[in-house]
Amino acid sequence: MDKYLIHYNGVGRLIELSTRETTSEQFGEMQRSFADEVGRKERDWPYADMVRLYPDQIKEGVFYSWGLAGPGGAWFDFLVLPDTTQDQLAKAEANIKRDQDVVSMSVTRITKLI
Repeated sequence: MDKYLIHYNGVGRLIELSTRETTSEQFGEMQRSFADEVGRKERDWPYADMVRLYPDQIKEGVFYSWGLAGPGGAWFDFLVLPDTTQDQLAKAEANIKRDQDVVSMSVTRITKLI
């Protein structure tokens, strides 16, 4: 089973599912259903974001995702959950800056887990 964070407008849920047994249509339906569950408005984007949480992409207790940003390095997005402290985030950012070629960093804050 793979661990994911599905989130929309600051509300998230940690879920586990088998990536190999889940179709792209099922992923899309989960994203639409979650957005509707947490109060998506008629004209809002219809899909929740879904981020796979890899066990090797965690620093100081903070999950992050990353990708190549070009020849200068990578982008990093820290996934801050309600129980994450500011000190944990600061240490995670410092570790990434020290260990990686960073082009940009961002923070996705989840204010409520359901």
